[in-house]
Amino acid sequence: MIAAQVATVLTLGLSLGVSLGLPLGPSPGPLAGSPTGTTGERPDRDRIVSAEQPGTCHDPGVSCGHLRVPLDRRDASAGTVRLHYELYPRSDRSRPLLGTIVAVEGGPGYSTTGSRTYYRDLFEPLLDRRRLLLVDNRGTGRSEPIDCPQLQAYRGNYITAVARCGRQLGSASDLYGTAFAARDLVAVLDRLGIERVDLYGDSYGTFFSQAFAVRFPERLRTLILDAAYFVGGADPWYSDTNRALRHAFEAACRRSPPCARRDGPAMRRVARLAALLRRHPLHGRAPDADGVVRRVTVRTGTLVNLLTAAATTPTLYRELDAATRAVLRTDGYERPLLRLARESTYTGGAGPVRWFSEGLYVAAACNDYPQPYDMTAPPAARPEQYARSVRRLQRLTPWLFAPFGVREWVSSPYGYYEDCIRWPVPSRWVHPVPADSVYPGVPTLVLAGDLDSLTSPEGARTTARAFPNSTFVRVANTTHVTALVDFDQCASVIVRRFVRTRAAGDTSCARDYHENRLVDRFAPTARGLGWSGPRRRTTRVAAATVADVMARWWSMYGYHGVGLQGGSFSTRGGAFTARRPVVRWSLDRVRWVRDVAVSGTAQWDRRSGEVRAVVTVRGSGTQAGRLVLGWNDQDRHARATASGRIGGVRVDARFRAP
Repeated sequence: MIAAQVATVLTLGLSLGVSLGLPLGPSPGPLAGSPTGTTGERPDRDRIVSAEQPGTCHDPGVSCGHLRVPLDRRDASAGTVRLHYELYPRSDRSRPLLGTIVAVEGGPGYSTTGSRTYYRDLFEPLLDRRRLLLVDNRGTGRSEPIDCPQLQAYRGNYITAVARCGRQLGSASDLYGTAFAARDLVAVLDRLGIERVDLYGDSYGTFFSQAFAVRFPERLRTLILDAAYFVGGADPWYSDTNRALRHAFEAACRRSPPCARRDGPAMRRVARLAALLRRHPLHGRAPDADGVVRRVTVRTGTLVNLLTAAATTPTLYRELDAATRAVLRTDGYERPLLRLARESTYTGGAGPVRWFSEGLYVAAACNDYPQPYDMTAPPAARPEQYARSVRRLQRLTPWLFAPFGVREWVSSPYGYYEDCIRWPVPSRWVHPVPADSVYPGVPTLVLAGDLDSLTSPEGARTTARAFPNSTFVRVANTTHVTALVDFDQCASVIVRRFVRTRAAGDTSCARDYHENRLVDRFAPTARGLGWSGPRRRTTRVAAATVADVMARWWSMYGYHGVGLQGGSFSTRGGAFTARRPVVRWSLDRVRWVRDVAVSGTAQWDRRSGEVRAVVTVRGSGTQAGRLVLGWNDQDRHARATASGRIGGVRVDARFRAP
């Protein structure tokens, strides 16, 4: 896994499956003492003294602490690890405490406390009488993050860097699995006198939370799994990913009128593009979302990466079908596809290790996830085992990853299958859950975005079936993780209701999330778009240019970008929380098509969905003019309005929002 695949792990928080191993041992019995009322907490434990010096916590009033626990509770000589936690107090101390919520971040490798803003935003309406506890799992964040420099910087060959990281950890290389981290959370709860919690996990956090629930069910009041994959899964190829992405692209097309009216299924067009790329890879220069132009080559592996990356990048659902059709036309307009490929290729490192630890990612993945080779075998024997596994797939299920062949899929930038092939043989393997696990009857809520191919709805439903007292909610038109940054206020409301009542209640809103509006078509010039009437064409090009700028925002690392065919824009505002919902752009002669330049301002209120832009247009493809544009991003089949003057003539138009 090099460059582009590393971007998938870094940007998406890759969460996949499990591997077989030895049980950690039986879960401890119920704690001494009885819960008081229905809170599951002792009322005299609301006053927590920080274990760190005053001023070390980022926010006054928050109790930050640390706790040293054994790396291996069966071997004291293995040493200890320092766990970091943050406990956010309830705001209303005049009434009894109702409980404590624990949130767990994904990856594995991301810092939970580093995502504190998201979790506080999600649970804020409950924090009048409840507390929020965030704990960085061992090896992440402020809990002694694993720092393997070559791996963290993505220098050289990735598999070599993984092997070096394993050697760096030495005998501790198998002590960072999920079962160990679950036991650590128990230690923190004991330290704080908390008996039962409402546990929320997203992505890998759902994997962790399932392991915690199986091992320590008596510590849970409720369990919420957002973007779940099954802790008991055993498919090392994660073929549900391919099935999920095929469904997702077809569903996104079917729900968007510009795409639905095209002839044939969307994936048939992808298959045609894949066949073309096998014969003739595309080469060209294109900008990323921040406007940095580099040479790009698009091969079948690149196409695999684009399809899988859509699970967390809605821009790909929005544009890939139109970009595919543009390439397949007789005139072969390639720039939109080259740009998508450039935007999806990451060439930096993993960033600060306190934010994300690539070392912890591989330490957890190589110990907890199933592999297409035997991790108990010597590393020298694994390449041949892997080759046999691939050959067996090619022989028995050659189109398991359709429209790609087995070799194309596993060798693509997405193909992480060989990452652990040189990881050290574990001295004793601790499975996240024992082989004979009983999944508890704790009230469980499982949420899945129906366009999520990273942790598929199929895998989420399997997870829900394992828990006997579960509710499964499939959230329409959403991708990976549904309740965080939920400006539509559906999944997040269901989550909070579940914490309050231990029941999901009315979930019908999950069917009402608006569709992804797909690009109608790409063309080099305004006339090539096929929109009739010069003034009406101009209004639609102006709106499409604004929408194209907005779409780049999802993939930007900075604040400045460029148009598809030239010009520039800047952005400000719009943090991924409800506290800062408004995003603003300034456009300077931005060209979505070569012959129309758009300048002006635009803003998007993510809470209300309202988009408003005031722009001027000029260029050889239009007459000069000024327009006020608007639409509501949250409306199903949204309609846009345009008013102003083009070439001195008054314009008032309504059309499908871009």
